Amino acid sequence: MNNELHELLYHYSEEGHEGYDLSEVQLLEKKDSDRIEQLKQLLHHENRYIAYQAMLILLAWAVPEGFALLDRFIAEQWDEKESFEPHRLYNEDNVYDVITNALSISTFNGKSEQELYPYISQFLNRYGENFFESHLKDFLLKKNCLQLLHKTEHALQSALNHKRYYQASQLFPVLVHYDHNTFSQYIDVFRPLISLDSRVAYNTEEAENNLHRS
Repeated sequence: MNNELHELLYHYSEEGHEGYDLSEVQLLEKKDSDRIEQLKQLLHHENRYIAYQAMLILLAWAVPEGFALLDRFIAEQWDEKESFEPHRLYNEDNVYDVITNALSISTFNGKSEQELYPYISQFLNRYGENFFESHLKDFLLKKNCLQLLHKTEHALQSALNHKRYYQASQLFPVLVHYDHNTFSQYIDVFRPLISLDSRVAYNTEEAENNLHRS
């Protein structure tokens, strides 16, 4: 990657902080119009990974062209052709979880939660087969996603069917957040799974805490 591309994708300088990190670029409050235009051009780069990274920034900044490439990314199943976000520990592609984080940031730049529901719904459809670390869970908890409750429950069940027990348990606190009745429905499902993956306990505890919140 040449220096110009590196600067475009990774350089940030704001409020006395400066460095190179794409996630920090996504959070910039002041967006340079020339940089936006250059990022739009990168969406057509022959290297799909570079195009993908430009997309992440433009999604976070709520630029329409970023969403247009996301539509292509999903429709053409780019994730099945190469790995974009290989997880450091689990050797799986965390790409849709990372994209969810960019979508979440876009709500601070003018995108409404409702506009993002179709994307979140598609990611929930993939939840049983694809790897998700935590950003999708955070989005569902922090945004108003009541209308996605049925999709969320289906995603939880799909993850259970695929033996992704911890990943399934991540959606348990989400269900209880929106519907307290789901705690009694699923607590006896997840408690036995703690012996298979101790991390499940964190989510059962969180679900119980959500049960006691008004």
